[in-house]
Amino acid sequence: MAVVLAGTAPLAGQTTLRQAAAVRAIPIGAAASADEYGSSDLLKNPAYANLLSSQYSMLEPGNAMKWDVTQPTQTTFNFQPGDELVAFAQANGMRVRGHNLCWHTQFPSWLAPYAARATPAQMATLLENHITAEVSHFKGQVFAWDVVNEAFNDPSGSAVPGLRDSIWYDQPGIGQSGTGYIEQAFRWAHAADPNALLFYNDYSIEGPGAKFTAVYNMVQDFVQRGVPIHGVGFEMHLMTNGYPSAAGLAQNMQQLAALGLQVHITEMDVRLPVDSNGNASAANLQAQAQVYQTIMTVCLQQPNCTAFQVWGVSYADSWIPGFFPGYGAALPFDKNDQPTAAFNALVTAMQTTAPMLNANYVVNAAGYQGGAVAPGEIVTIYGANYGPANLVDYQLDASGKFSTSLAGVEVLFDGVPAPLVYALAGQVSAIVPFGVAGKQQTAVQYQYNPGNGAVASNTATMPVTAAAPAIFAFDATGSGPGAILNVDYKVNGASNPVAAGGVIQVFGTGGGAIVGGATDGALAPGAAALATQPVTATIGGVAAFVGYAGAAPGLVNGAMQVNLTIPPGLAPGPQPVVITVGTAASQKGITVAVK
Repeated sequence: MAVVLAGTAPLAGQTTLRQAAAVRAIPIGAAASADEYGSSDLLKNPAYANLLSSQYSMLEPGNAMKWDVTQPTQTTFNFQPGDELVAFAQANGMRVRGHNLCWHTQFPSWLAPYAARATPAQMATLLENHITAEVSHFKGQVFAWDVVNEAFNDPSGSAVPGLRDSIWYDQPGIGQSGTGYIEQAFRWAHAADPNALLFYNDYSIEGPGAKFTAVYNMVQDFVQRGVPIHGVGFEMHLMTNGYPSAAGLAQNMQQLAALGLQVHITEMDVRLPVDSNGNASAANLQAQAQVYQTIMTVCLQQPNCTAFQVWGVSYADSWIPGFFPGYGAALPFDKNDQPTAAFNALVTAMQTTAPMLNANYVVNAAGYQGGAVAPGEIVTIYGANYGPANLVDYQLDASGKFSTSLAGVEVLFDGVPAPLVYALAGQVSAIVPFGVAGKQQTAVQYQYNPGNGAVASNTATMPVTAAAPAIFAFDATGSGPGAILNVDYKVNGASNPVAAGGVIQVFGTGGGAIVGGATDGALAPGAAALATQPVTATIGGVAAFVGYAGAAPGLVNGAMQVNLTIPPGLAPGPQPVVITVGTAASQKGITVAVK
């Protein structure tokens, strides 16, 4: 894999890390510092603040949310440094990762003596109160937390690593055996902010090995038992020694993806030997750049790798020289805030790595079911992480049809460009060409052209089905009140229910081919029935008369309209609506408001 090593001086108009990451639908971040310990406040340094905000779209407090800062006494909390970083992030359109809620070290001075005399029950109360207070304080401002940090020992020889001794585990612990204290920390964090993503974070788990296996076994158990965990953080404090291999890193990410878990690269740096002035050799800087490019490339190729972060903004605030004497030069910006070869390698990876298309992530735009596509079905494709950084809505071409290209995005079915509903990095909505009708399968490909040559995804093969009906939800969640109009063309809902005998218009997609054919991307000129597909429906489990089922006049071909008559005898309130086209039924959970 070639590494582009452009000159390290900043160029006018040079692409930033933040700009390159935006079109890959991945936040790129750095550990950031405020005035955690009463020392100089880096955020008040214009050069530091500018580099942080211009190059990164995410930050994580390096120390400002740890115990020694946030709980200076047993009964008082100090969130001011964290608040300062959150305010900075909000002012600069950045996301915030929280770090961390439970660790074996970096305690305030009172905590270790307290633990020496406390009971497990007292320690459990202490930990619960801390997690609840901190997560509640930052609720809605921190999108993801490292809940528990570095809980496993490194392996010794062939031994499987066990849990690290800590005041939370066994000195004296919180009264939970095994990984119970970790589980409890996740449950408390989730209770305090149900919307935050919760991560376990550790080092030396990037490649296959005993430590990763131990962590994997724990998180697999958590997932199976419903413990609220959403991902694993790979710290990735690396050297240029070949660890981890690209294949090994991808394998670990894929194993976690199979559990439904995300991966964040949380603390990456690549330390190098340096001279007395802190300078690394050109050869080592080039080797380091290759490591950065490899790791970023693997991350972009794995749909569950959803954030990339380095541990520090530049050489000037890196932790490496203080902990590894004789080493440094570990980050993409040097001590003068100038981009290094590692910077250029990261940009290169983001600009040249082909998007990955996974057939499992091609789903019905109304009901979000997948597995197969139908002629004319409006689908949403997730995970093809290369495209416009901001949402681009549909556009009509010169003939009045939905365009097959939006901001350089194209989706091909058997080489035929599909009409597009909208495009965004990581998410695009397309209308399956009607020409797939009668085929057993279709080859789907995503393409993006940023101006320097088209970058095409792999080809994903999907089965073709005659129909895959789904009803649009009013709030686009796939369930709840449907996209339904009463006979007066007003939106159906609790304040505008429909009586028995009334007619409703239900809107969806996935009805399949149309009698007489349909032009891809054109607006339906009038009523037209679904081809050869019998349509039935139930409301509240009772058969409902189908007055019309076919194209939705005035909407794009592929949108489906079904007119139903409300059967008598239904209880007032929301009643489930199910439409069946042929043998395929729409999703459960869509409702209509009945009088």
